[in-house]
Amino acid sequence: MMSFGLIADVVLIVLLGATLFYVVKLSRRLAQLREDRQSFETLVKEFANATAEAGRGLAELRQGADGVARELAGRMERAQGVVGELQRSADDLKMLINRADIAANKLEQGIDQSRQQRPDPARQAEAAPRAPSDEDGAQVPDAQTRALLSALGRIR
Repeated sequence: MMSFGLIADVVLIVLLGATLFYVVKLSRRLAQLREDRQSFETLVKEFANATAEAGRGLAELRQGADGVARELAGRMERAQGVVGELQRSADDLKMLINRADIAANKLEQGIDQSRQQRPDPARQAEAAPRAPSDEDGAQVPDAQTRALLSALGRIR
């Protein structure tokens, strides 16, 4: 029979062969892991660079937004000033319109009073002499009519 030493040697050779096979396989996996690690480190560096660049871009964007916000605030202040001026102008116009209404009412009252005080033109023509006229034959207005015409001219 075979000797115990020979069987042990064969078993040892088989085990060493299996160990050698696994060592080669493990060595390849470690080499691939090292390559992957380098790729991973490169990826991490690129990510860090991209993050830094994004941070710079964000800072520039904030500066631009701050500038736009300041400009917009200035424009809003100017717009509020214009609105205030328009409001004051509208108030002035309302006051002027109110005064014009009052003047128109007074003028109407004056005209009504003038008409009530004047006698009937048909009777006046018979009783009174004709009103003075200018060279063309047009009648010269009396003092009250001139005052009324002058008031109308000032309103326009």
